[in-house]
Amino acid sequence: MPPNKPPSSTARTPQRSNGIKRREAILRAAAEIISEYGIAGLTLHATAKRAKSSIGSMYHFFSDKDELLDTLRERHRTSMNDIMSLATAVTDQEWQKMSTAEVIDALFCKPIRYYSEFPFALELHQLHEGQAIDTFMTLVESVIIFRLGKVHGPRVAKMLYAISTGTLSFVLDVRGTGLRSNVSDIPDALTAYLAFQEDLAASKSELR
Repeated sequence: MPPNKPPSSTARTPQRSNGIKRREAILRAAAEIISEYGIAGLTLHATAKRAKSSIGSMYHFFSDKDELLDTLRERHRTSMNDIMSLATAVTDQEWQKMSTAEVIDALFCKPIRYYSEFPFALELHQLHEGQAIDTFMTLVESVIIFRLGKVHGPRVAKMLYAISTGTLSFVLDVRGTGLRSNVSDIPDALTAYLAFQEDLAASKSELR
């Protein structure tokens, strides 16, 4: 999901190994708190306690909660850019030649695995990545239109996006982890739906 313009930030980037380790521990702790309690549960004091760091170290690297969140968001953007650059590099001809399962894998599976591994990023994405959502939706729509045509493609693309994001949000609920093992079922559901739509489109074409 391509990036929005990176936020301006004055967060300090350490140069020495000890500083890098302390900052990484702080960022891991913040991500864990968001995964468990949501953004509302994140505070500098709670993060410092979980990271086993002093509050002074927190303020050395991040002046406030917003700066800490901005750093996590930027990491999320970078990771998603790396993932989605692979999908945007696929040509129309390559999309056409792919099997249904390969299309779903190329569009959805890597982001799904990423959010499964880093569930905190899902909440950051939901709240702050509107432009990236639009860009990703445009990519999905263009691929499905290329395979199904302009009449049915947009509707099917929107449903694929809704199934993937809605199910992922439910399964990875940031306050509970009981259903996370079901994440691996999402691509199967997407593949089944797209395969049905492609078969339906093919049968209609044959009847004409």
